[in-house]
Amino acid sequence: MIDKVLEKLEAFLTTVGEEGLEVADIDYLYKVVDIYKDMKEVECMNNYGRYDAYGEYNNYGNSYGRRGVDSRYRGEDYMESMRGSYRNYEDARNEYNRGNYGAKEDGLKELEYTMHAAMKFIKMVKEEATSPEEQEIVRKHIMKISDM
Repeated sequence: MIDKVLEKLEAFLTTVGEEGLEVADIDYLYKVVDIYKDMKEVECMNNYGRYDAYGEYNNYGNSYGRRGVDSRYRGEDYMESMRGSYRNYEDARNEYNRGNYGAKEDGLKELEYTMHAAMKFIKMVKEEATSPEEQEIVRKHIMKISDM
């Protein structure tokens, strides 16, 4: 379903780009772009922010490569996953605080996703630190985290 809606939104945005836009339609375009952005986030979370059958996150590594070749940095997927799952965690916490006690479990799952993505990101940075200076920076901050 998300794919079909995204296709229609993309077609609409392409049409607007080709044919132009009236000033009176700017508010409408803003809403369409906002919906498109939100749906892309949902799509990203569906693809990147969940565990596979082995308890590990799935689909990480689709964009590993050199900057400019695939236009993404290697750790960007982890960052996107952290941002999305943390947002979901905060939303669930707010729902719980408003009396939706069923939201507590969702919030805990999202917190787990957030922390797992953070751990994977830190591990990736640690593995890529090649110079002694880089390794020392990573080591220093890992120690700070362990002392929290």
